[in-house]
Amino acid sequence: MTWPEAPLPPVPPLPPGSWLLLTDEHPAALARAVSLALTLAETGDEALSLPQDDIGELPGFLAGRPVRGVVFLTGAPHAYHDPEDARELLRTISAVVARLDRGVRFHLVTRAHGEPGLEFLRGLIRVLACERPDLRASIADFDVRSTVDSLARELRADAPEDEVRWRGGVRYAARLTRVPVAPEVPAGPGAYVVTGGFGTLGLATARWLADHGATRIVLSGRRGGAADLPGADVVVVPGDLAESGVADRLIAEATSGGLPLRGIVHAAGVFAEDADTAWRARVLGARRLHEATSETPPGWWLLCSPATALFGSPGRVGGAAADAWLDAFAAWRRSRGLPAAITRVGTGQLSPAVWRPYFSAVLDEFVQRTELFGEDASGV
Repeated sequence: MTWPEAPLPPVPPLPPGSWLLLTDEHPAALARAVSLALTLAETGDEALSLPQDDIGELPGFLAGRPVRGVVFLTGAPHAYHDPEDARELLRTISAVVARLDRGVRFHLVTRAHGEPGLEFLRGLIRVLACERPDLRASIADFDVRSTVDSLARELRADAPEDEVRWRGGVRYAARLTRVPVAPEVPAGPGAYVVTGGFGTLGLATARWLADHGATRIVLSGRRGGAADLPGADVVVVPGDLAESGVADRLIAEATSGGLPLRGIVHAAGVFAEDADTAWRARVLGARRLHEATSETPPGWWLLCSPATALFGSPGRVGGAAADAWLDAFAAWRRSRGLPAAITRVGTGQLSPAVWRPYFSAVLDEFVQRTELFGEDASGV
């Protein structure tokens, strides 16, 4: 993902319109909402608000008003440093989206400052592009040097980009860019940690490390297991990586006897279908490993993620959000001089649980239409 400059197109004269401003009720978000309302008023628009406790009334609130767009503003980035707080924010925003009808554009406004707990919301926007294209959902992130006037211009321009950044008053938009194949990951004598070590990806990675001279390979899995990796000392540490102490045991086993920690491959929960499992394994697991290696940083750290964070996938908000969090987390670590890289390993196989609701809806409509013509649809 790259961010080339993307100036706003000229805004044609518009009749006065109305905007609904929602916030997470953090003081920083409330203050920006007030400033935005005043700026919109200067253009002739009006800004309406609805407290978070009244979100259930949103459909009725919108029904009687010609609202041009719904804007959700988030608070300060430090409020979402804890992944659990970030996930609660995702639930709040998802509850808003679920109540929006067709014809109203949804804008998500952040001031992330590189914080994964806000950057990860890009995963939600990408899934909404698949699930709710009628919303034309977008996310705009602003730095502290970008004024609220820039935000008002962004909203009123109604530009087609769905991922935007403003930096120092300059507008940038996300673009997928082809990059050359990366050089081979350095391996050799030393210790390595592989999470999700008993899945297909984890075992393949462990075998590759063993074939390339790894001295010790520590495998992590929720239920444990066994692996035969000739030439390497294999240590198994069972347990839920998201639980306190498991990541510490992994690092302690890897560095036992003074062996240097050469690399980490975080492949836990890569193809998890359940949203809770995906979030715990990928996000909380990565956070635990980050904390456990504060005194013994590895030479490299590879985070594995399916491609849903880049392209979105219907019914996969939880997984796409977790992937986008990992992506932002890797950038966050690099900004602090710590090693981190992320690789997309494919989307995985979607389980029937993901697609069944869509097929069921189609079949229900088919049955109803068939019965309208007096034909028997019981065979369906």
